[in-house]
Amino acid sequence: MEVNEIKEDKKNDWNSFILRNCPEGFLQSFEWGEFQSSAGRKVLRLACCEKRFLAVAMIVEHRLPFGVRYWYIPRGPIVAADMPEADRSSAADYLISAIGKKAEKSGVLFVRMDPPISEEEGSAWERQGLRSAPGSVQPSDTLVLDLAKSEEELLSGMKPKTRYNIRLAGKKGVAAAAENFSEESFAEFWRLIEETSRRDGIVPHGRDYYRKMLRVLGGEGAALRCRLYVARYEGEAIAANLVLFFGDYAVYLHGASSNSFRNLMAPYLLQWTQIRDARAAGCRTYDFWGITIDNENPRWAGITRFKKGFGGKEVSYAPAYDLAVNDFLYALYARFRKIR
Repeated sequence: MEVNEIKEDKKNDWNSFILRNCPEGFLQSFEWGEFQSSAGRKVLRLACCEKRFLAVAMIVEHRLPFGVRYWYIPRGPIVAADMPEADRSSAADYLISAIGKKAEKSGVLFVRMDPPISEEEGSAWERQGLRSAPGSVQPSDTLVLDLAKSEEELLSGMKPKTRYNIRLAGKKGVAAAAENFSEESFAEFWRLIEETSRRDGIVPHGRDYYRKMLRVLGGEGAALRCRLYVARYEGEAIAANLVLFFGDYAVYLHGASSNSFRNLMAPYLLQWTQIRDARAAGCRTYDFWGITIDNENPRWAGITRFKKGFGGKEVSYAPAYDLAVNDFLYALYARFRKIR
């Protein structure tokens, strides 16, 4: 086995590996790395190879205060699913070891990763010096909807109040649809993001982050595409969402709604429009991207109730893991996080 850095000429091979072995792995797609690069972050793609890809990791460099840097592998590494478990473990170990050596040469403090594995599988990753991270970057729990069902089956699987609110929004004159990117539509989306953050006490990404997401991931024919969905009432945008499409997987990633016209239930119709469009596009799964289970995060209780109204299956991932490059400095960092 050997570990190689993957460049632009292997873009299709990279995406094909992700799609084949981890349908939900949009955060490891080549395009997501291009988006991160456009946001000013250094991106490195490494693959453990033996005539073909055995395991891959797209790494994004992040900065902390005082000039400290760390590497992050979002929902990765990803390992070939068609190998015996012993071979999968060997490929993962080999790749993680190589990443650790490169990280040491680069002078980063640690490497954080949250592999797309279940909680039960998590113990197998506590190797190569990996330890549980002091915090998660991606949602540990989410809700996924099986789009192989008919629209009638999807509707019947919803809570009665959710079905009622979808119909109510339509009767009240709300219209929901995907819209092409324009500076005007983006300005409306950003206004709604600001309203939502003030109302719910959520710290959003910066304006340019969302704008770059739509511009970089907006191209037709790309493996990963971002679409802006807007619900309007009498022409005014009152709810808007960003939805990602990766192969046959759709993800509701970011959303916002106005403080006005709350009685029109626009987010319900908007969500149903996205689900129908994803199904019509051939997607097999719709991911609501983040819920709280057993009220572990009270701030997410309201959005969790909203999402669960559409039905679906709860999915839980193992926690994030850190590979410390410098044990002493990492211990100081962990202690500092606890104090904060």
